[in-house]
Amino acid sequence: MNAITTYLHQGGFMMYPLIVCSIVAIGIILERAYTFRRATRIDPEELLEEIKQSYKPGDPALAEKLMEEAHTPYARIFARGLKNAGRPPEAIDLAMSQEAANEVPTLENYLPGLRTIITISPLLGLLGTIAGMIYSFKQVASSGLSSPTAVMSGVSEALVSTATGIAVAVIGVIFYNYYGNLVKRFIEDMEYYGSELTNFLTGRVA
Repeated sequence: MNAITTYLHQGGFMMYPLIVCSIVAIGIILERAYTFRRATRIDPEELLEEIKQSYKPGDPALAEKLMEEAHTPYARIFARGLKNAGRPPEAIDLAMSQEAANEVPTLENYLPGLRTIITISPLLGLLGTIAGMIYSFKQVASSGLSSPTAVMSGVSEALVSTATGIAVAVIGVIFYNYYGNLVKRFIEDMEYYGSELTNFLTGRVA
């Protein structure tokens, strides 16, 4: 604990907003991990197979009920398709696309906040660098180069805050790209499995 306190003190006053940024970033990362885990806990392939086993032409009620009880984005999208089972293929695709458009923003929640932290963390670190260098130059101006310890203290403060800002940004970028790719894969899977469901309901493809 003493080592952490010393590190924060060495980094200067800009360490405190950087700590806030890191805590918020960790919170977003953990919350998104929980959300994506719940969203993908049932494979869409399994859901599609369940529909094929329970669906009766002209009576999609059972399959629709099973999808509503699954409580996942894929299941809600499939349920929307089943509600439109008696309509043309284009109408079924459109209904599922509309439901998918409602699900995607939920998966993207808080990612803009993480992107903001990625952007500002290096800038906060740079601001700490500038503050540390100003302190160093003031020490040089007041006592000359006869007090190298004071000068090096300011340089150390500058380097600590910069390193912290970059570290927060790097970790944020890794998870931002990871979750962004998960959203992209969700959209791609939805297009594929949505087409598979439409083909099954309409016999569009033998």
